Amino acid sequence: MKILITYFSNTGNTEKIAKSMQDGLMDYDVDLIPAKDVDPTTLNSYNILFLGSGVYASRIDKSILSMIKKAVPELPAKFVYFCTHASLKLFQEPFKRITGIIKEHNCEIVGEFDCVGENLGIPLDTQLAMLERLPEDQREKAKKDREKIKGRPNEMDLENAKNFAISLVKNL
Repeated sequence: MKILITYFSNTGNTEKIAKSMQDGLMDYDVDLIPAKDVDPTTLNSYNILFLGSGVYASRIDKSILSMIKKAVPELPAKFVYFCTHASLKLFQEPFKRITGIIKEHNCEIVGEFDCVGENLGIPLDTQLAMLERLPEDQREKAKKDREKIKGRPNEMDLENAKNFAISLVKNL
């Protein structure tokens, strides 16, 4: 089984998850390549494609979507999504546009993994200013939530990503 794990990571959080998944799949033929370096014409040479991105304004990075569009119609049969986000709960549908393309070409989404990641892309003073503009009740909740995601993805998150990848591939 040939597997590609590709990702966009602005802060390094998604890259950590991708590398942990790769570690879990060391018994397989796995390539780990940042999305910007992937040749879209090679995607159909993989049995499974793991697509990862941080979530930015409820969307994945456009490099992932662009790569998939350039590969059409030569897509692998199976896809796995993974993402990191600064919300305690993933409420967005960041892969929505890609899902439409994948389903249009009779490909299957076989798994999804999401992980909280500390927002390292926005300077601290900007984050604090944003918090201060919230209504008081929302501000207090946002401050508590911010503390809960500090330092994540952590070792447990990385282990969860690794176990997710192992379990998913074994069950295919």
